[in-house]
Amino acid sequence: MARTRLLFACLALAAPLVPATAQAAPLHASGLVLSVQPEMGALSTTQLNCEPAGGLHKNAQEACDQLTPVEGDFRRLPDSGALCTMELNPTKATLRGKWRNKRIDFQQVYSNPCVVRASTGKVFDF
Repeated sequence: MARTRLLFACLALAAPLVPATAQAAPLHASGLVLSVQPEMGALSTTQLNCEPAGGLHKNAQEACDQLTPVEGDFRRLPDSGALCTMELNPTKATLRGKWRNKRIDFQQVYSNPCVVRASTGKVFDF
């Protein structure tokens, strides 16, 4: 009995010594690295976190909102219906990371940057 009280007393004294950093930032269930590389143009790369939305992506919340109903499969996003020129500038879109802890590694070449954005909504609009 005395041992139990001593143990509880030690724990009570040690509790304030636990660093405040023990409450770390929330883990993201989905973290993606996206890049767009036009044949005639510069490589653009960003990071998108979802659940909660964040990262360096300028449209993080909108991109996450679009990815959620399709379970992170941006290929299932509805086409925006935007009109694009018939410019030929092959553009590779790459997405790597995880969506709800499932690994994703995908790349696709589109005819130009406008078609990338029209086909993927806010996901590749960064």
